[in-house]
Amino acid sequence: MLLMVQNRKSQVSVVFILLMYVNVALAMPFDGESLTFHAYYQGPFSGQKKIGIADVQWKTQRIDLNVPEKTAIETRMEVSSEAYDFVETLYPFRLVYRSLISLQPMKSIAYERYDSTDKHGRELTWLDAESSSALRFREGYADGRETDSQLPSVIVSWGSQRQDYQFYKPARHKALPQMVDEMALLQHVRVEDLSVGAQFEIPVTDGKRQYLYKVSVVGSEPLTMANKSWDALKIKFDGYRIKHGKSKQDHDTVWVWLANTPQRTPLRFEHQNAIGRFVIDLQSLTIMGSVTNRNYYNETVN
Repeated sequence: MLLMVQNRKSQVSVVFILLMYVNVALAMPFDGESLTFHAYYQGPFSGQKKIGIADVQWKTQRIDLNVPEKTAIETRMEVSSEAYDFVETLYPFRLVYRSLISLQPMKSIAYERYDSTDKHGRELTWLDAESSSALRFREGYADGRETDSQLPSVIVSWGSQRQDYQFYKPARHKALPQMVDEMALLQHVRVEDLSVGAQFEIPVTDGKRQYLYKVSVVGSEPLTMANKSWDALKIKFDGYRIKHGKSKQDHDTVWVWLANTPQRTPLRFEHQNAIGRFVIDLQSLTIMGSVTNRNYYNETVN
Protein backbone atom coordinates (compact mmCIF):
# COMPACT_ATOMS: atom_id res chain seq x y z
CA MET A 1 0.00 0.00 0.00
CA LEU A 2 2.84 2.38 0.86
CA LEU A 3 4.43 1.62 -2.50
CA MET A 4 1.18 2.52 -4.26
CA VAL A 5 0.98 5.77 -2.35
CA GLN A 6 4.57 6.64 -3.21
CA ASN A 7 4.02 5.85 -6.89
CA ARG A 8 0.89 7.96 -6.87
CA LYS A 9 3.00 10.81 -5.50
CA SER A 10 5.51 10.22 -8.28
CA GLN A 11 2.79 10.49 -10.90
CA VAL A 12 1.42 13.65 -9.32
CA SER A 13 4.89 15.20 -9.35
CA VAL A 14 5.40 14.39 -13.03
CA VAL A 15 2.02 15.72 -14.06
CA PHE A 16 2.46 18.80 -11.92
CA ILE A 17 5.61 20.02 -13.65
CA LEU A 18 4.23 19.06 -17.06
CA LEU A 19 1.22 21.24 -16.47
CA MET A 20 3.48 24.11 -15.56
CA TYR A 21 4.58 24.17 -19.17
CA VAL A 22 2.08 22.41 -21.34
CA ASN A 23 0.44 25.41 -23.03
CA VAL A 24 3.22 26.75 -25.22
CA ALA A 25 0.98 28.38 -27.84
CA LEU A 26 1.33 31.84 -26.44
CA ALA A 27 0.44 33.62 -29.69
CA MET A 28 -0.34 32.96 -33.31
CA PRO A 29 3.32 32.30 -34.28
CA PHE A 30 3.05 29.12 -32.21
CA ASP A 31 -0.15 27.91 -33.83
CA GLY A 32 0.34 24.41 -35.21
CA GLU A 33 3.24 23.59 -32.89
CA SER A 34 3.77 19.99 -31.78
CA LEU A 35 6.29 19.04 -29.09
CA THR A 36 7.70 15.88 -27.57
CA PHE A 37 9.22 15.67 -24.10
CA HIS A 38 10.77 12.93 -22.00
CA ALA A 39 10.29 12.82 -18.23
CA TYR A 40 12.90 11.39 -15.90
CA TYR A 41 13.10 10.41 -12.25
CA GLN A 42 16.06 10.06 -9.91
CA GLY A 43 15.69 9.01 -6.28
CA PRO A 44 15.40 6.14 -3.79
CA PHE A 45 12.91 4.20 -5.96
CA SER A 46 15.45 4.04 -8.81
CA GLY A 47 18.52 3.37 -6.68
CA GLN A 48 19.50 7.02 -7.29
CA LYS A 49 19.81 6.30 -11.02
CA LYS A 50 18.20 8.62 -13.57
CA ILE A 51 15.50 6.65 -15.37
CA GLY A 52 12.86 7.50 -17.95
CA ILE A 53 9.30 7.38 -16.66
CA ALA A 54 7.00 8.97 -19.25
CA ASP A 55 6.66 10.27 -22.79
CA VAL A 56 4.78 13.48 -23.34
CA GLN A 57 3.21 14.82 -26.51
CA TRP A 58 1.13 17.90 -27.02
CA LYS A 59 -0.13 20.07 -29.81
CA THR A 60 -1.56 23.54 -30.16
CA GLN A 61 -4.12 24.72 -32.66
CA ARG A 62 -6.34 27.68 -33.31
CA ILE A 63 -10.03 27.20 -32.49
CA ASP A 64 -12.88 29.06 -34.19
CA LEU A 65 -15.48 29.91 -31.55
CA ASN A 66 -17.78 31.58 -34.08
CA VAL A 67 -17.53 34.79 -32.07
CA PRO A 68 -16.39 37.97 -33.86
CA GLU A 69 -12.84 39.04 -32.93
CA LYS A 70 -12.56 36.10 -30.53
CA THR A 71 -9.43 34.03 -31.03
CA ALA A 72 -8.87 30.92 -28.97
CA ILE A 73 -6.03 28.43 -28.70
CA GLU A 74 -6.39 24.79 -27.72
CA THR A 75 -3.56 22.74 -26.28
CA ARG A 76 -3.81 18.98 -25.96
CA MET A 77 -1.35 16.99 -23.86
CA GLU A 78 -1.00 13.22 -23.66
CA VAL A 79 1.23 11.56 -21.09
CA SER A 80 1.96 7.85 -21.09
CA SER A 81 4.19 5.49 -19.12
CA GLU A 82 3.61 2.71 -21.68
CA ALA A 83 7.22 2.60 -22.89
CA TYR A 84 8.66 2.26 -19.39
CA ASP A 85 8.45 -1.19 -17.82
CA PHE A 86 9.48 0.05 -14.38
CA VAL A 87 6.48 2.41 -14.18
CA GLU A 88 4.10 0.04 -15.95
CA THR A 89 4.82 -2.64 -13.36
CA LEU A 90 4.29 -0.38 -10.36
CA TYR A 91 1.82 2.31 -11.38
CA PRO A 92 0.92 2.66 -15.07
CA PHE A 93 -0.85 5.83 -16.16
CA ARG A 94 -2.34 7.50 -19.21
CA LEU A 95 -3.30 11.17 -19.01
CA VAL A 96 -5.03 13.55 -21.38
CA TYR A 97 -5.34 17.27 -20.62
CA ARG A 98 -6.90 19.92 -22.85
CA SER A 99 -6.94 23.67 -22.35
CA LEU A 100 -8.91 26.33 -24.21
CA ILE A 101 -7.81 29.93 -23.75
CA SER A 102 -8.75 33.32 -25.12
CA LEU A 103 -5.99 35.64 -26.27
CA GLN A 104 -8.03 38.85 -26.17
CA PRO A 105 -7.59 39.15 -23.24
CA MET A 106 -5.54 36.16 -22.18
CA LYS A 107 -7.60 33.95 -19.87
CA SER A 108 -8.90 30.41 -19.64
CA ILE A 109 -12.27 29.46 -21.11
CA ALA A 110 -12.39 25.72 -20.36
CA TYR A 111 -10.13 23.00 -19.04
CA GLU A 112 -10.61 19.25 -19.58
CA ARG A 113 -8.88 16.38 -17.78
CA TYR A 114 -8.72 12.60 -18.11
CA ASP A 115 -6.67 10.39 -15.79
CA SER A 116 -6.70 6.62 -16.24
CA THR A 117 -6.12 6.20 -12.49
CA ASP A 118 -9.15 8.30 -11.57
CA LYS A 119 -12.44 6.41 -11.33
CA HIS A 120 -14.48 9.51 -12.23
CA GLY A 121 -13.42 9.60 -15.88
CA ARG A 122 -13.29 12.86 -17.83
CA GLU A 123 -14.02 16.17 -16.17
CA LEU A 124 -14.40 19.61 -17.71
CA THR A 125 -14.32 22.98 -15.94
CA TRP A 126 -15.92 25.97 -17.63
CA LEU A 127 -14.88 29.46 -16.51
CA ASP A 128 -17.97 31.53 -17.23
CA ALA A 129 -16.72 35.10 -17.53
CA GLU A 130 -20.24 36.55 -17.65
CA SER A 131 -21.22 35.22 -14.22
CA SER A 132 -17.65 34.94 -12.85
CA SER A 133 -18.45 31.30 -12.06
CA ALA A 134 -16.22 28.25 -12.42
CA LEU A 135 -18.45 25.22 -13.05
CA ARG A 136 -17.39 21.57 -13.08
CA PHE A 137 -18.94 18.94 -15.37
CA ARG A 138 -18.33 15.19 -15.39
CA GLU A 139 -18.77 12.67 -18.14
CA GLY A 140 -22.07 10.82 -17.68
CA TYR A 141 -22.61 12.21 -14.18
CA ALA A 142 -26.17 11.96 -12.88
CA ASP A 143 -27.53 12.39 -9.36
CA GLY A 144 -31.18 13.04 -10.11
CA ARG A 145 -31.00 16.79 -9.53
CA GLU A 146 -32.51 19.36 -11.81
CA THR A 147 -30.11 22.19 -12.65
CA ASP A 148 -29.95 25.23 -14.87
CA SER A 149 -26.17 24.92 -15.18
CA GLN A 150 -25.49 23.89 -18.76
CA LEU A 151 -22.42 24.09 -20.94
CA PRO A 152 -22.73 26.52 -23.88
CA SER A 153 -22.92 24.78 -27.23
CA VAL A 154 -19.45 25.95 -28.27
CA ILE A 155 -17.92 24.25 -25.23
CA VAL A 156 -20.00 21.12 -25.76
CA SER A 157 -18.64 20.91 -29.30
CA TRP A 158 -15.10 21.44 -28.04
CA GLY A 159 -15.31 18.71 -25.37
CA SER A 160 -13.50 15.48 -26.30
CA GLN A 161 -15.59 13.59 -28.84
CA ARG A 162 -18.59 15.56 -27.51
CA GLN A 163 -18.73 13.58 -24.28
CA ASP A 164 -21.97 13.42 -22.32
CA TYR A 165 -20.97 16.07 -19.80
CA GLN A 166 -23.40 16.70 -16.96
CA PHE A 167 -23.16 19.38 -14.28
CA TYR A 168 -21.30 18.14 -11.21
CA LYS A 169 -20.79 21.13 -8.92
CA PRO A 170 -19.16 24.58 -8.78
CA ALA A 171 -15.42 24.86 -8.31
CA ARG A 172 -14.22 26.18 -4.99
CA HIS A 173 -13.59 29.66 -6.34
CA LYS A 174 -14.87 32.32 -8.71
CA ALA A 175 -13.61 32.77 -12.25
CA LEU A 176 -11.31 35.73 -11.68
CA PRO A 177 -10.41 38.18 -14.46
CA GLN A 178 -7.44 36.86 -16.46
CA MET A 179 -7.35 33.62 -14.44
CA VAL A 180 -5.60 30.82 -16.29
CA ASP A 181 -5.71 27.08 -15.80
CA GLU A 182 -2.55 25.28 -14.77
CA MET A 183 -1.86 24.27 -18.37
CA ALA A 184 -1.68 27.93 -19.41
CA LEU A 185 0.46 29.23 -16.56
CA LEU A 186 3.82 29.34 -18.32
CA GLN A 187 2.15 30.65 -21.44
CA HIS A 188 1.13 33.66 -19.43
CA VAL A 189 4.70 34.15 -18.28
CA ARG A 190 6.16 33.80 -21.78
CA VAL A 191 4.26 36.80 -23.11
CA GLU A 192 5.68 39.01 -20.37
CA ASP A 193 8.79 41.14 -20.74
CA LEU A 194 11.23 38.72 -19.13
CA SER A 195 14.39 40.14 -17.67
CA VAL A 196 16.48 39.13 -14.68
CA GLY A 197 14.74 40.35 -11.54
CA ALA A 198 11.25 40.47 -13.08
CA GLN A 199 8.43 39.21 -10.83
CA PHE A 200 4.79 38.33 -11.54
CA GLU A 201 1.73 37.14 -9.64
CA ILE A 202 -0.82 35.10 -11.61
CA PRO A 203 -4.21 33.68 -10.51
CA VAL A 204 -4.49 30.00 -11.45
CA THR A 205 -7.10 27.23 -11.23
CA ASP A 206 -6.62 23.47 -11.40
CA GLY A 207 -10.30 23.14 -12.27
CA LYS A 208 -11.24 22.75 -8.62
CA ARG A 209 -9.12 25.01 -6.42
CA GLN A 210 -7.67 28.50 -6.61
CA TYR A 211 -3.96 29.32 -6.48
CA LEU A 212 -1.71 32.32 -6.72
CA TYR A 213 1.61 31.75 -8.45
CA LYS A 214 4.54 33.98 -7.64
CA VAL A 215 7.00 33.85 -10.50
CA SER A 216 10.45 35.38 -10.60
CA VAL A 217 13.28 35.44 -13.15
CA VAL A 218 16.28 34.70 -10.95
CA GLY A 219 19.09 34.72 -13.49
CA SER A 220 20.60 33.83 -16.82
CA GLU A 221 22.94 30.89 -17.17
CA PRO A 222 24.35 28.47 -19.73
CA LEU A 223 22.53 25.17 -20.10
CA THR A 224 23.94 22.21 -21.98
CA MET A 225 21.37 19.99 -23.62
CA ALA A 226 21.39 17.79 -26.72
CA ASN A 227 25.11 18.47 -27.20
CA LYS A 228 24.56 22.21 -27.40
CA SER A 229 25.13 25.11 -25.05
CA TRP A 230 22.21 27.45 -24.55
CA ASP A 231 21.83 30.84 -22.95
CA ALA A 232 18.86 30.24 -20.69
CA LEU A 233 16.69 32.23 -18.32
CA LYS A 234 16.15 30.46 -15.01
CA ILE A 235 12.66 31.04 -13.64
CA LYS A 236 11.27 30.18 -10.24
CA PHE A 237 7.61 29.17 -9.72
CA ASP A 238 6.08 29.10 -6.23
CA GLY A 239 2.41 28.14 -5.91
CA TYR A 240 0.16 29.23 -3.06
CA ARG A 241 -3.24 27.69 -2.37
CA ILE A 242 -5.92 30.30 -1.71
CA LYS A 243 -8.56 29.17 0.76
CA HIS A 244 -10.96 31.30 2.80
CA GLY A 245 -9.00 34.38 1.80
CA LYS A 246 -5.72 32.99 3.14
CA SER A 247 -2.71 31.69 1.23
CA LYS A 248 -0.41 28.80 2.02
CA GLN A 249 2.49 27.50 -0.05
CA ASP A 250 1.22 24.40 -1.81
CA HIS A 251 4.36 22.69 -3.09
CA ASP A 252 8.11 22.86 -3.40
CA THR A 253 9.58 25.26 -5.95
CA VAL A 254 9.46 24.37 -9.65
CA TRP A 255 12.35 25.60 -11.79
CA VAL A 256 11.99 26.30 -15.51
CA TRP A 257 14.68 27.16 -18.04
CA LEU A 258 13.65 29.14 -21.13
CA ALA A 259 15.91 29.90 -24.05
CA ASN A 260 16.91 33.55 -23.87
CA THR A 261 15.55 34.32 -27.33
CA PRO A 262 12.37 36.03 -28.49
CA GLN A 263 10.64 32.64 -28.77
CA ARG A 264 11.37 31.73 -25.10
CA THR A 265 11.53 28.05 -26.04
CA PRO A 266 11.30 25.91 -22.88
CA LEU A 267 14.37 23.75 -22.39
CA ARG A 268 14.04 22.04 -19.04
CA PHE A 269 11.75 21.70 -16.02
CA GLU A 270 12.84 20.48 -12.62
CA HIS A 271 11.03 19.67 -9.39
CA GLN A 272 12.44 18.04 -6.29
CA ASN A 273 10.47 16.74 -3.33
CA ALA A 274 10.75 14.13 -0.59
CA ILE A 275 10.61 11.19 -3.02
CA GLY A 276 13.17 12.39 -5.52
CA ARG A 277 14.08 14.64 -8.42
CA PHE A 278 11.94 14.98 -11.54
CA VAL A 279 13.27 16.47 -14.79
CA ILE A 280 11.50 17.02 -18.10
CA ASP A 281 13.53 17.76 -21.24
CA LEU A 282 12.36 18.87 -24.67
CA GLN A 283 13.22 16.29 -27.34
CA SER A 284 11.63 17.51 -30.57
CA LEU A 285 9.63 20.36 -32.02
CA THR A 286 7.45 20.25 -35.14
CA ILE A 287 5.66 23.17 -36.77
CA MET A 288 3.04 22.57 -39.45
CA GLY A 289 4.36 19.13 -40.26
CA SER A 290 8.08 19.91 -40.47
CA VAL A 291 10.56 19.02 -37.75
CA THR A 292 12.48 22.18 -36.91
CA ASN A 293 16.18 22.31 -37.60
CA ARG A 294 18.93 24.36 -36.07
CA ASN A 295 18.15 27.46 -38.10
CA TYR A 296 14.41 27.76 -37.60
CA TYR A 297 14.48 29.62 -34.29
CA ASN A 298 18.25 29.80 -34.01
CA GLU A 299 17.67 27.17 -31.34
CA THR A 300 18.60 23.50 -31.47
CA VAL A 301 15.90 20.95 -30.75
CA ASN A 302 16.81 17.29 -31.18
